[in-house]
Amino acid sequence: MAWIPLRQTVTVYPPADDAYDPWNPAPPVEPFTLKCRYQENVETVRNQHGAEVVSSAQIFLDKYAPVTASHEFEYVDESGTTTRYKPHNVARKRWLNGKAILTVVYV
Repeated sequence: MAWIPLRQTVTVYPPADDAYDPWNPAPPVEPFTLKCRYQENVETVRNQHGAEVVSSAQIFLDKYAPVTASHEFEYVDESGTTTRYKPHNVARKRWLNGKAILTVVYV
C-alpha cells in the first residue's frame, strides 16, 4: 500500500545497450508501466553531476522502483497530452527503519 494515492501511470523506457556485439546481441529493451503520482511544481535540485537544475515536475513511485537517471519517462495527462522526460535526479525517501517508502523522480 502506498503512502500517497497513486492514480496515474507512467511508461518507463530503459536505456538501450550501447555495446553492440554482432556475435552476442543484447535482448531488446521492453518499456514497462508503473503506477505513479505526477505533480507539477518548480523545484531546484542537484543532478547526477552535482549541478543545480530546475525540476518542472516530480513523479512519485511506490517503494523502491527499479528506475535510474538514465531511464526515460512518458506521461499522458487527463487531456491526452503525451510528454516524454529525461530525469534530472532520482531520490529515495526512506522510513525510520531504512526501507524505501517512495521513489521520487525529478524531471
